[in-house]
Amino acid sequence: MLLVLTALLALSGSAFSIPLDNHERNLTAHIKNYLTVNSPSPGMYNNSVYCIVDLYQILSVEEKNNILNAKLWAYCYYVIHEMQWDPKDYGGISTLIFQKNTFWQPDVEVNSMTGHEYQSSTSQYVKYDGTVFPLATSLSAKLSCKFDVTDFPHDQHTCILQFRQWMSTADEYRMVFPRKTTDGKFEMLLEYYISHDQWDLIPPVVMEPGYATFKGNRFDQHNYKIRIRRSPDYFMRILVYPTLLIYAISALPFYLPFESGEKISLSITILLAQVVNLLVLSESIPASSVNFPVFGKYVLLNIIFVGFTVFVSVFTLNMYHKNNSCVPPGFLRKLLYTRFAWIFGTIELSDSSNAIKNVEKIKSDTENSNPKNDELLNKVVEVEKIICGPVIAHEKIKQEWQLIALVIDRSCGFVYIIVGIAVFFLYNPLQLSA
Repeated sequence: MLLVLTALLALSGSAFSIPLDNHERNLTAHIKNYLTVNSPSPGMYNNSVYCIVDLYQILSVEEKNNILNAKLWAYCYYVIHEMQWDPKDYGGISTLIFQKNTFWQPDVEVNSMTGHEYQSSTSQYVKYDGTVFPLATSLSAKLSCKFDVTDFPHDQHTCILQFRQWMSTADEYRMVFPRKTTDGKFEMLLEYYISHDQWDLIPPVVMEPGYATFKGNRFDQHNYKIRIRRSPDYFMRILVYPTLLIYAISALPFYLPFESGEKISLSITILLAQVVNLLVLSESIPASSVNFPVFGKYVLLNIIFVGFTVFVSVFTLNMYHKNNSCVPPGFLRKLLYTRFAWIFGTIELSDSSNAIKNVEKIKSDTENSNPKNDELLNKVVEVEKIICGPVIAHEKIKQEWQLIALVIDRSCGFVYIIVGIAVFFLYNPLQLSA
C-alpha cells in the first residue's frame, strides 16, 4: 500500500493537501458535482472501473489443505473527464485526499479465497486529470487450489485468483484490467515480487477475462492463473536419494553368508526404513486417491521388493539347514546343481567317500606284497563301508541342500537387481528426462 501511495505522490507532481483554503473548497465543490456516494458516477469514462493487481509474495503453501497463502496489492480507479481541472486555476493543487467512503467505490471481490485479511487504505484520492482512486488495499489471501502431486517432487500447480463483481452487474459498470502486453494478453507485471525459497513462480501470470451469470444478470469475472513449481532440492536430499540408497543396500542380504545369522534381520531393518520413507512422503502431500505421486508408487514397490527379500531369506535359510535325511527333489538337483551352480561361482560338492577310497588303495597296494592279508583287508573294507556309508550319504545330502540354497539365493539376488534397475527407469524418480 505504501508503494501505491508513493507512486501516486510521484504522479501528482505536488504534495497532497487537505482542503482548507478557498482554492481547495472551490475544487472540492467542483469535484463533488461529479462524484456520487452509493452508485457509479454517470460521467465515468467507458462506464469502466480499472483494476490493477500485483502479486507481492507467496507466503506459504498448505499442500495437505490445498491452500496457497499469498500477499497481494490491489487498487482500482476510474476516470471522469468532465471533472478535470487545471492546477494553475486552483493554486497549483493537482491531487486531493478524502476520507474513506466519501464517494462510491466498486464492489470488487476475490471469489476464490477460503480466508483473507484486508489492510485497506483509509483515504480516497482524486487527481487533476479526472482519475479517481477509491480503493487501494493490501490483501493476504488464502487461495483454494487443486494440487496434482503426481510428479512430486518435480510437481507444478496452477491456482486461480478470481476477481469479480459482487453486487453490481456488468450493466452498471465494467471491470477492466488495463495491463496488456504486446501479444494482447493481460498480465501481472511482478515488478515487486519476492521469491519463495521452496516454490518458484512461473511467469507470466496471465489474466483471462470472463463473466458469470446469475438470475439473468451478468457479472464480470476475471481469473488470474498463478502457476507455481516446487523447488525439488530439499526433498531430493532428504527423501529421494536416501530411498535409492536404501534400495541399493537391500540387495546385500542375497550375498550375505548363511552362517552370519543376519540375513533376515538386515532385510527387516531395510523394510522398516522404506516404510519410514513412505510415512515422510505422506506428511508432505495431500491425502488423495486420484493423484498419488509416481515416487510414492516407486517407494511402495520398493517395500514389496524388500518384503520379497525377507521371504527369500527365510526360504533359503530353511533350505540351507535342511534335515540331512530329506533328499533334494530330482528337478532341483538337475536344474540348479547341474546347470546354474557354475554361473554364480558356487562351490562343488566335496567327495565324502575318501575314507573308502583310501582303504581300497591300501588294499591294492598290499595285495602283491602280502597275499595272506587279503581276507583281513576285505573284512576291513566291508566294515568301513558299513560304518561310513550312512555318514557319507548324509554329508552329501547336506552339501546338496546348501548348494541349492546358495544357488537360489544368488539367482534371486541377480533377478532382484535387474528388476530394480528396470523399475528405476520405468518410474524415473530422479526425473532424468527433465
